[in-house]
Amino acid sequence: MNYRILFFLAFYLVCVPSIAQQAETLTATDSAVAPPVTASGKSDGNVESDAIVKRVGDDIRYLASDELEGRGPQTKGLELAAKHIEEVFVESGLVGGGDDGTFRKPFEIPVDTQVSEKDTLLVFNTNGETIELKAGEDFQALAAGGNGKANAEVVFVGYGINAPKLNYSDYEGIDVEDKIVVVIRREPQQDDDSSVFDGKRTSQHSFIRTKLDAVKKAKAAAIIMVNDPHSTDGKADELTRPSAFGSRGAGIPFFHMTKARLNDLLAQHPVKAGDQELKTVKEITDHIDADLQPLSQTLDITADVGCKFEQINAGVSNVIGILEAEGPLAEETIVVGAHYDHLCRVPFGSRRPKLRAVHNGADDNATGTAAVMELARRLSATKLKRRVVFIGFTAEERGILGSNHYLANPAIPLEDTVAMINFDMIGMYGKQGITLGGANTAKEFPDVLARASEGADFNVKQSQSVGGSDHAGFYNKGIPIMFFHTGLTDLYHTPDDDFETIDVEGAATTIDLAERVIREIAELPERPTYTKVTPRQRRGMVYLGVTLDFENSENGVGIQEVAPNSPAAKAGVKSGDVIIKIGDNDVKSVQDLPGILRQRKPGDEVDVIVKRDGKDVTLKVKLTGPPRNR
Repeated sequence: MNYRILFFLAFYLVCVPSIAQQAETLTATDSAVAPPVTASGKSDGNVESDAIVKRVGDDIRYLASDELEGRGPQTKGLELAAKHIEEVFVESGLVGGGDDGTFRKPFEIPVDTQVSEKDTLLVFNTNGETIELKAGEDFQALAAGGNGKANAEVVFVGYGINAPKLNYSDYEGIDVEDKIVVVIRREPQQDDDSSVFDGKRTSQHSFIRTKLDAVKKAKAAAIIMVNDPHSTDGKADELTRPSAFGSRGAGIPFFHMTKARLNDLLAQHPVKAGDQELKTVKEITDHIDADLQPLSQTLDITADVGCKFEQINAGVSNVIGILEAEGPLAEETIVVGAHYDHLCRVPFGSRRPKLRAVHNGADDNATGTAAVMELARRLSATKLKRRVVFIGFTAEERGILGSNHYLANPAIPLEDTVAMINFDMIGMYGKQGITLGGANTAKEFPDVLARASEGADFNVKQSQSVGGSDHAGFYNKGIPIMFFHTGLTDLYHTPDDDFETIDVEGAATTIDLAERVIREIAELPERPTYTKVTPRQRRGMVYLGVTLDFENSENGVGIQEVAPNSPAAKAGVKSGDVIIKIGDNDVKSVQDLPGILRQRKPGDEVDVIVKRDGKDVTLKVKLTGPPRNR
C-alpha cells in the first residue's frame, strides 16, 4: 500500500489532518465481538471460528511467503498470487470478468528506464587525444537528466552548489553557459559537526535535484558527476543505476562517471589552487573542506556527450471474478477489491531502500487480498439481489495503476456500479481497530453500517475524509465507497511486514463486518445515493487548499480542485496543475508529500513549481493553518 495509504496520508497532510486525529468511534450495541458468518450466510455462534481463521490465515501466509518474492512486477511471485486468486474465484463459482471470459485483464506498466546504447557516449578530447569511455563501466547516463547531446568545453565546478545564504557558491565568478560541468556528489565538510551545511547531517544542497536545478539555472549544456571520497571511503566506487534518481528528465544530459576516470584526466589537467596542483578528487575535496572556498575553473578539455533513454514495460493483470445476481436489481453492481501486488526486493517504495531484502507485504496487502477471496467464498453461497464483481488489483504500489485500468476498461459499465468496497492493510485490528473511510459517501451508508454492526462491537473509527487507495478513482467517478483499513505500523514498506506479525483473527473480524455491509448494500431497495465529502479541517495543520487527483498523479502530484480563497488559490494554483516541487524538495509522487509538508508551518512562504501545459510555472504560496469555519 504505497500510494493508497501514502496517498491517504499525503491527502490529509495537504487537505486535512491525519486519520487518527480525524477518526470518530462508531457507537455500536453490546456484545464483545461479532460472530463470524459462515459460507452459508449464517452465524455459527463461535466467536473465534477456527476454520475461518485458518482459511484466512492460510491465504495470507501463502501470499506473504518468500516463494512469492514480494509480488512485485516481473516476478514469478506476482503470477503465483494471481493464479491463487483465480483458483479461489473458480472454486467459488464466479464467472470470469477478464478478456474473452477469462479471469485476467492484462495490461502493461512502466517499471524502469534503460539506456539506448547506440545513442549514449562520453568522449573527452585532451591534448589532441580522444578518450572514449565505456558505458556501464566508466560512466552511466542518468534518466534524471533526460535525453540530449552536447559538445563543449569542460568546466569543473566543485560540488555544484549555489548557496549564497551560506556564503558559498561554486558558480560565482565562473561562466558555465553552454559548457559541460563536472561536479562532485554531496557537499563539503561532511564529517564536520560545525559545517555550515547542517553539520554532519545531509542538507538540501547535496540533493541531486538541487544540483540539477543549479546547473540548469547556470545554463550549462550537460553535467558529469563523480562520487565524493567521503561517502565512498573504503567502499567500491559504484555507478548509479540509470533510473536511481528518478526518470523525470530535467532537460539536461546527466552522467555519473567513476572517480578513477576523472583522476586520469586530472593527472593531465589538474585543478589549480594557488601554487598547488590537485590531481585527484580526494585532493580537491580535502582542499575545499579545509577553507570552504570553491575551486571552480576550466580544465582545458572538451567533451562530446549524448544519451537517450527508453522505457521498460512489464505485463501485469487484474484478476476479476463476477458473482451474478437474480431479480430486478441484478444489473446493479457492487465492486469488492484489494491490490495483491507489493514491492518485491527493489528499493522502489521501500522505507529501507538500501536493504535489498524481500518485502513480503503480509499486511500490505496480503491481508486485503485474503479478504476479497474470503468474501468470494462466503457471498457465492447465496444469491444476492445485486451483482458483485471481485477484483484483485495489480500495480497499486506503482500508483493505483490497476484500479485506474479497471475504471478505463470495466467488466461492468461504471454507470451500473453502485458501490465499491476496498481493503488495504487489515492485519492490525487488535492494535488499532478498523479505520473506515467513505462511510459518508452515500446517504444510506450510515444506516447500512449501523445495521451491519447491530449486536456487535467491531471497534470502528470513521474517517471524515475519503483518503486514497484503489477506491479513490471510483469515488472520483461518483461511486460511493467504503475503505477498510486497520492502520499503519513501523513495519509498513519494510522487509519486516511478514505473516508472523498479522492479527489473523482481527482480519477475520474485519471481513465479518465487511460481509454484513455488502449484504446490506445488496438488499437496499434503491441504489445508494452518492454524497460528495467535504473534509473537516483542524487548527495547527499546514493548509494548502487542494484536492489531489488520484487518477493523474504520475511524475508529480496532480491537482483535482483548488479551494476558493485558499493559499493555493491565492497563489494561482489551478485545477489540472501537477505539483513537481515545493521549496527545494522534488515532489515525484504523493509519497513525497508527508515529509515535505512536515518541514513547514503556518505562515511559511514557499515556492511551488507546477507543470502546466507542458511548462514549469513557479508560484509563491503562503501557507496557513486550516480554515476555522470547518
